[in-house]
Amino acid sequence: MDDFFFFRNPFDFYYYYLIYLVFIITVIIRNQRLNLLPRWFTWFMLVLYAISLAVCNAYDTLGFHLVKQFLGITYSAIAFYLLLKSNQFNIMKIFNIYLNVAFWVALWGLFVEALLLNGIQITQKVKTTTTGLYRVYSIMGEPYFLAVALMPALYYCLYRLINEAEYRYNIANLIKGGVIFVCFVLTFSSAGYMGLILMVVMYMYSANYFSIIEGRLKFFLMPLIIILFFAFYNNLKDAFYEFQVRVDDTLSMFQSEDGGIDVKKMSKVNSSTFALYTNYIIAKESFQRNPLFGSGLGSHPINYDITFAKYFPTDFTERFGTFNKFDANSLFLRLMSETGLFGLFMLFFFLFRFFMGKKQMKNPHLRELNIVNQGIFILIVVRLVRTGSYFGNGFFLFIFMYYYTYQIAKGNIKVPWIKYRTKPASASAPVNPEGLNEQHAPS
Repeated sequence: MDDFFFFRNPFDFYYYYLIYLVFIITVIIRNQRLNLLPRWFTWFMLVLYAISLAVCNAYDTLGFHLVKQFLGITYSAIAFYLLLKSNQFNIMKIFNIYLNVAFWVALWGLFVEALLLNGIQITQKVKTTTTGLYRVYSIMGEPYFLAVALMPALYYCLYRLINEAEYRYNIANLIKGGVIFVCFVLTFSSAGYMGLILMVVMYMYSANYFSIIEGRLKFFLMPLIIILFFAFYNNLKDAFYEFQVRVDDTLSMFQSEDGGIDVKKMSKVNSSTFALYTNYIIAKESFQRNPLFGSGLGSHPINYDITFAKYFPTDFTERFGTFNKFDANSLFLRLMSETGLFGLFMLFFFLFRFFMGKKQMKNPHLRELNIVNQGIFILIVVRLVRTGSYFGNGFFLFIFMYYYTYQIAKGNIKVPWIKYRTKPASASAPVNPEGLNEQHAPS
């Protein structure tokens, strides 16, 4: 519901903030306690906020932007953590609800596309492409946001359709996967297509294509697969002019001969490339000033206002606008700008520490958790490249599901809905998601 809001200033007040509030109050009243976040997350946020306070004070950038980000992250995290907690951390129950919602959102997007192709316009959000088709928005504010929101659902459907005959022969699953896939492609999102490529790579990794011992024949098929991939990539560029322009413009800007800023070349690039490159320049300056901790949480818009005029002509603002000024166009660039090496290290540590790999694919009780974990890994990687919002598009729903799929599969957290075939890896008592010693009882 990223396109449903009451107002934009002094902060984005989305409709779903009220849904969060009602839900959080309901859970507190029902449980008679204020245990709203897991201990590990609470300590991380306190450290991050303390560092940001110190850095913002040092650079004279203290302001509402810091409070806004801290409250937004905390508020969103509480809502989604309580959602999982109140459902006994039943990841697959929550994920299947998300999967059904993704299907209906995708179906609505295809319905609007069909109407547009027949000359019926029921929305103001219309972007044509050189293919004669329209970019699909559905209920989202941008086609890219739709692609990101559908990413874990698409990977889950495609993986199971390819690998599981029982799942594939269910007509409902075929329809669901097909609708989500077609809608995803029709977003014409370059970052979405990058996610599609990552899905192929992740599937090949899980199917042992990269292992000469386990994959055997599959490994020796790799050269053919690589050739087919580049053929597909070139055909994609030729078929979708918009995709070609974005890729070529972006590569040309980051391949400057002297490493400097070519203002003349920048004046000719598309708006997406302009947004990415300008935010890169601004984030780099902030990082060079304080590599360890950046300029403080939420400070990138201030850096943007100060630094933009230093490198770019003033008429660029009128021609291109201040695209992605508030989120840096990329989670990687925003962390680089606002939190430095500390924030980047923490995110990459989290990303790889709780990646399940493929070991649980052979366990029928844990396979689905493994697929969900891989799909969310892809989502986080794509957001690192393209989306700088810390909590938009339900980001913390996926963050917590990513963490708990790993912990549950490893046996570090016991839940009543999993049949464990093996003992936990550690001889110590399993911990619950809050780091306490209480047992999980059905609520």
